[in-house]
Amino acid sequence: MLPGRALQPLSGGGAVRVGANVRRAQVVVLTHPEPCEACATYLTSLHEAADLIQGEGAHAVAVVTPPWRDRAASIPLPALIDDGVISSRLSRSHQPVVAVADRFGQLFARFDAGEDHLFPAHERILTSLLGIGIGCPECGVPDVPCATVLPDWDATSGGMRLLQ
Repeated sequence: MLPGRALQPLSGGGAVRVGANVRRAQVVVLTHPEPCEACATYLTSLHEAADLIQGEGAHAVAVVTPPWRDRAASIPLPALIDDGVISSRLSRSHQPVVAVADRFGQLFARFDAGEDHLFPAHERILTSLLGIGIGCPECGVPDVPCATVLPDWDATSGGMRLLQ
């Protein structure tokens, strides 16, 4: 579970909730503590997929440390200042991580990017969001039978809903 936190935006303003008990599913990108080009590039690429992420009823945020303040203008995603709780839950070694959670903070996927910045492709994130979207809120059972073929993904999976 992601803990529910109210974090300050890097660009200033009022606190933003992340983790448990938010209104939408979430993609949380934990960056290196010190600004680096590879993490910034991934945040930009994830922003370019924002329409697809929003189409799955989710939003993406970056969780960064105060040294990123100098790069705030170059981060297109909402960037929140880490208070240490989210980062300690996702990565004890302070390496980049991408986490996909539902609105209750339940983690559905966690991708370690590591020192080599091996971030997950957007398709892997979207697949995780589809998994969240198809489950019955009470029991997690898919809404659509397993034999359904997804035309946009050219695959059958454990009950994914049809894409329109």
